[in-house]
Amino acid sequence: MNVHPFIEAEKHTGHSVKRACELLKVSRAAFYARRTGAVGPAPRRTRS
Repeated sequence: MNVHPFIEAEKHTGHSVKRACELLKVSRAAFYARRTGAVGPAPRRTRS
């Protein structure tokens, strides 16, 4: 289930992103990473 649109809507109405993330058990870092398009860890280099 994707809760990020709900948190974004709460943010626009003036509610706390921190509190919404706590209640929905989502990290704020994940929420903001999704907003900026930085989803997932960076690719790792492989040894040659």
